Amino acid sequence: MKNFLMFLCMLSIVCPVIYASNSPLAQSSVKNLIPDDEIRSVLNDVYNVRFDQAESKIKQIQSRYPQDVKGYFYGSVIYFYKAISSRDDNMFDKYISLADDVIERCENILDKDENNVDAMYYKGQSHSYKSLLMLSLNKNLLSAASNGNTGYRLLSAIVEKRPDFYDAYMGLGLYKIAIGFVPEKFQWLLSIIGFKGNISNGIDMLKVAMEKGKYTKVDSKVFLSIFAMNEREENNSEAIGLTRQLVEDYPESPVFKTLYAGMIMQDYKIDESISILNTALEQNRNSLQKEVSKGIYMLLGSAYFRKNDFVNSIKNFEENIRLEKFDDRYNVSIFTLGVAYDMTGNRQKAVETYKKVRKDFVEERDGEAEKFFYRLAQEKISEPYNNYDKLLLNAENIRESGDFDQSIHLLEDALTKDEYMKNISQDNLIKIYYSLASSYERKRNDTKAEEFFVRAVNLKPLREQWFIPHSYFELGKIYARKGDRSKALQNFEKIYDYSDYDFKDFLEMRLANFKAKNKL
Repeated sequence: MKNFLMFLCMLSIVCPVIYASNSPLAQSSVKNLIPDDEIRSVLNDVYNVRFDQAESKIKQIQSRYPQDVKGYFYGSVIYFYKAISSRDDNMFDKYISLADDVIERCENILDKDENNVDAMYYKGQSHSYKSLLMLSLNKNLLSAASNGNTGYRLLSAIVEKRPDFYDAYMGLGLYKIAIGFVPEKFQWLLSIIGFKGNISNGIDMLKVAMEKGKYTKVDSKVFLSIFAMNEREENNSEAIGLTRQLVEDYPESPVFKTLYAGMIMQDYKIDESISILNTALEQNRNSLQKEVSKGIYMLLGSAYFRKNDFVNSIKNFEENIRLEKFDDRYNVSIFTLGVAYDMTGNRQKAVETYKKVRKDFVEERDGEAEKFFYRLAQEKISEPYNNYDKLLLNAENIRESGDFDQSIHLLEDALTKDEYMKNISQDNLIKIYYSLASSYERKRNDTKAEEFFVRAVNLKPLREQWFIPHSYFELGKIYARKGDRSKALQNFEKIYDYSDYDFKDFLEMRLANFKAKNKL
């Protein structure tokens, strides 16, 4: 699950900034008044997280070019970012007001010229941003779906009318990818939205925008890097390469450095990641310092945790939590901090920390990770970390640092010792089997990985049943790599024999992504 948590962290750091700058810029303006170099200057400020400067420039643009709707769109986008990062209702209301003003201006243009592609584009993007913001802040699911439907239809019409309007491909591609990831319990939304997703097609559209778009190259590169992330045992050189380019092109951006550090951490380059994150922290002197620092400290805490350096992990998670708001997704940070205290022998502080996890989260918005770590925290309040827990954690952290052989050695040795195996519960045994199988899979020894995943699915745990459908997913991947399509699909289908288990939605998203990339 650590890959999932890292993915969430990177998205929470990067997406608000990029959404604040992505495809609002059409390939030609409605009145063609604002010079391209002024647009690019605003974009550079956004990429370098200088939003105060970007807003100042936008106001000057609006004053000089009052008839060009792009200036008003930029003004609304700045407040979109402020709202999504602060979760402040006043900022949300301000953005909605500005977005509605942009939509009205576009409709006035379309009343006179219904084929004005630029006006269609800005109107479509404004509806798209409204949809995204409502979903992110859990405001109104039906209104979000309605705005998303409108945005999608407009973007689709643009591509149909103007196949060379390449900037529209990015927004359309993101729609197709996002809908392709919709978990089973939200499938009813598709009937409201009115279209189906297609992950592969969406990625192809992002590539078109990155290669040919006039103003969406950088934004498309960011999202492609995220969607290029594969399963942990697979090669992630494409994702790392794309984020490295962003750092090279924007060396002053702490956000791009943070994204890159998270990517290489997934490639087991822990020390290099820590160095880059510390540089990003030093560069974080412009807008949104609190929001950017919050994400950096979380990644630093995770990096030191993987090194089994719990003292430095505590230091950074404490800083992360100090910057968190109560309605942030913070149970993962709280729980991990509690574990770090337990591992340093400070049981009293560990219990105090576990008790800080929140249970009044919104399931549709905060969902699985918050619920999962709330459960674990309750267990660890009454069940201190014992030798078995410490062994398993040490082996997993060693694996996450890239030493697969040592991780395997520790776990296989444990299977031979009464200290760990005498009277072991099915819940604890499945943890060892799953962890050992994962280490073998990372080492690309699929034969041994298959052996232990099969052992896992034949157990009957009480609390940790979620390991079984996740093991079937891993088995399906193994058979797919062996070229046994039929057996792969059989194991994937077994996932649906289980319901209401931990990380169900995320597993379905991983399954959709894997099947799309491997054409299954």
